[in-house]
Amino acid sequence: MQKTGVLFLSGGSQVAQFILTTLRDRRGPLRLLATSSTNDDAGLWEYDKVFLVPVTRQEPAAFKQRVREIVSAEGVDLIVPCRDDDIEPLGELAAAYPDLAPKALCGPPSVARAMWDKWLSFELSTAHGLPFAESHIPECKESAQDFAERVGYPLVAKPRDGFSSRGIFLVENADQLKRAANKPNYVLQEYLDNPDDYWSFKRSIEQEGLPLFHTLHGIMHSTQLMLSPDSKPGPVFAGYNRQEFRSRYVRPNTEADTRALGQQCGEVFSRLGWRGPLNIQCKRDREGGLKIHEFNGRYTALTAERWLLGYDEVALGLELFTGLKLEPSSWAFRPAKHAVAQLVSHGSDPANVVALQKDGQWSRPAT
Repeated sequence: MQKTGVLFLSGGSQVAQFILTTLRDRRGPLRLLATSSTNDDAGLWEYDKVFLVPVTRQEPAAFKQRVREIVSAEGVDLIVPCRDDDIEPLGELAAAYPDLAPKALCGPPSVARAMWDKWLSFELSTAHGLPFAESHIPECKESAQDFAERVGYPLVAKPRDGFSSRGIFLVENADQLKRAANKPNYVLQEYLDNPDDYWSFKRSIEQEGLPLFHTLHGIMHSTQLMLSPDSKPGPVFAGYNRQEFRSRYVRPNTEADTRALGQQCGEVFSRLGWRGPLNIQCKRDREGGLKIHEFNGRYTALTAERWLLGYDEVALGLELFTGLKLEPSSWAFRPAKHAVAQLVSHGSDPANVVALQKDGQWSRPAT
């Protein structure tokens, strides 16, 4: 029986590893392939074959050409982007090559770009009636000072194209605002969650010092759904997640407004022609209303936890886009009430690293 070929872009990433977790005991009908821009990532050696590719942002044209060659040579049936960097180039490939489009878990590149850029996400949401965190860039008619007075401190300053909370900081006064407003490629957003908790944390620092380990993430609302090859939205899964030291805790969210917002987002992105996974990151604002602060057009770090909670989005994507129906795991029948993600150790065999660097590709030894 010919196996279904699945190509993971950025296969060594954490997101890819969480996807693999859901497939570990049922990969028999699959041939798992991966791309990587580095030859020593410890997450690469569970695949059947790995290919070195140019760095997406540095050489986008060469990256797309290499992916096109791999898809053609390896008989790939499905292409799964695992980092935000991968989604827009994959959308561009799908738009340029009609034979590749049905295999790509993504929609139009313009929509991918809007999800990647936090200001464009705000504009998209505003245009389609989706509640998004109030946002500001220097080009706005409203001044940064007026925005701060209207929204209130603290504010969140974040890179327009950032990810994983990198480069994000909180702005709490006019001097900090002036510096933040002049940072290139940054957007200011309202601070979602209760600001009293932030000010209480600040007071504790003044009195006791800065804790070595701390986070201000609070409770996150994460909503996930899958849009079919013809852009029809499927069931919504909503969850709460919180980070505590080096562990992440996830449990289902059955709040009606959270699920309704997920459905509303599904309808909007359906009209925009999106295909594949759609993730919506939300929080409650100071008045208790639910607002979006980020979109992701891919599977996410919570994919494995959602699988444990009964939402098998990876199998759903395979069935919708390739026709392959995987055997359901036991979690489909007896879902956990909550799930935990913790650190797992990985290493790279030096011989594998050398082979991948030397040949530009690596294959799992036959058994």
